[in-house]
Amino acid sequence: MSEYMYQELIFFCRTFLAGVFLAVCYDVLRIIRRIIVHTSFWMGIEDIFYWCFTGVFLFFVIYRENNGVIRSYALLAIGLGAWIYYAGPGKPLFNLSLWLIEKILTPIRKWRKRLKFQWIRVKLFVCKQKIVRDIKECKNEEKKKKKSSKQDCDA
Repeated sequence: MSEYMYQELIFFCRTFLAGVFLAVCYDVLRIIRRIIVHTSFWMGIEDIFYWCFTGVFLFFVIYRENNGVIRSYALLAIGLGAWIYYAGPGKPLFNLSLWLIEKILTPIRKWRKRLKFQWIRVKLFVCKQKIVRDIKECKNEEKKKKKSSKQDCDA
């Protein structure tokens, strides 16, 4: 195999892996969307950032590897890498990742709810104590005023 063919094969493999990498990045974005509920506006913003990142990333891959010359087989390799990822390990890995994250997040969410409930109870208790203290202070001030007015009347 000639040196030129070897370089073209390496370039094809690297662009194929770039397609797989971009598909994995989009799966990560999909997982984040499943965990944190988004409105369609924020999903659109995320997609815009993803596609901007994709364009810049592919520009650097093609520029660095092939001096900026866009070859049709490089675009084919990128699409093929993403398609093979989704057709092969993509769906099971996505589902496994979601399952693992849910297994981890479910106890965290449960404890978060419990801690939030306890925090609200503490805040209510502190607020109640503050109100009780303020009422007692007002009553004490009223007693002092009555006492001082009574002393003024006696004098």
